[in-house]
Amino acid sequence: MNKNNIVFRLERQDEHREVENLVRESFWNVYRPGCLEHYVLHVLRNDPDFVPELDIVMEKDGKKSVRTCL
Repeated sequence: MNKNNIVFRLERQDEHREVENLVRESFWNVYRPGCLEHYVLHVLRNDPDFVPELDIVMEKDGKKSVRTCL
């Protein structure tokens, strides 16, 4: 894998829905029917303890592929 085509950056507000969809698709029917992870992510962003500096998106070749939110 070429590391030159991977970028880590802060998530932008206009990407929230896209990232939530990615999380939903990633966890759908994994641990139980359906999933809640995308909703937890949605609610967490409005929590007073949310740290935006830890809201990271990874892009490979210009496509978002992994997302972390702590």
